Amino acid sequence: MSDLALIVSVGALFGGALGLLFMGLSPASEAPGKTGASRKALIELLPDRRILIVIGAVSGAGLVWALTAHPLMCFLTLVGLAVIPNKIYTYLRQRRIALIDSQVPDMLAMAAGAMSAGAALMTALESVARDGPAPIKVELDMMLREVRLGIDMDIALDNLAARVKSEEMIMVAAAIKIARESGGNLSESLEKLSRAVRDRQNMEKKILALTAQGRMQAWVMAALPFGMLYALFRLDPVAMGPMFHTVLGWAVFLAVSVWITIGFKVIRKIMDIDI
Repeated sequence: MSDLALIVSVGALFGGALGLLFMGLSPASEAPGKTGASRKALIELLPDRRILIVIGAVSGAGLVWALTAHPLMCFLTLVGLAVIPNKIYTYLRQRRIALIDSQVPDMLAMAAGAMSAGAALMTALESVARDGPAPIKVELDMMLREVRLGIDMDIALDNLAARVKSEEMIMVAAAIKIARESGGNLSESLEKLSRAVRDRQNMEKKILALTAQGRMQAWVMAALPFGMLYALFRLDPVAMGPMFHTVLGWAVFLAVSVWITIGFKVIRKIMDIDI
């Protein structure tokens, strides 16, 4: 078990280092009141962040091999360090998008209220960018800066939707562009859109509550075999030794891991209901 503890420590070290790197690069790490433009630009300049992940994974696996010369542990370290940082980055980005989605109805209501009081669209959006909550105020401020630099309003809205990659923000951009072209009552359109988005989000929350048991079952199903493996190893290390020290044991372990992963993804896909 000392070897296993060493592997876990080394993996945690490299995975944590890469995870902190992408936390720093991720837009989710922006502090309120800061645009984070440099971090966003750096992310756009590093579409091949996978190169850093591969370097870290190979370095970690090489270190594990030098310390233990255990093929299975070396392979697991390589896979873990190749997957975990990208999962952390994806989680942080999805969390930021979810936070922006939750702020969209309030943003629309604030803009509609300002326009009902007689303000123009740009003035209403500037008030939201000034007084609204982060991170949606950061995205609106970036869009307004593009407009001030001479970029067309429709293009700036498209850039906003592409940057956030949120269905709600795509709806907002489309509604504003259509209302500007048709010349309708924009404040009323934004108010109706705010209610529609809020109702949609309430429905999504109900679905998440109803599918919570199924999603938890996926995690339990995935963790139970490994928990049983650890319990059996603690109870009878000699009998479980071939699982970790023979080629057949490694093959069985990898095959079981693959099938558990497939089952986990199938259950999550069934529970992922889109409305």
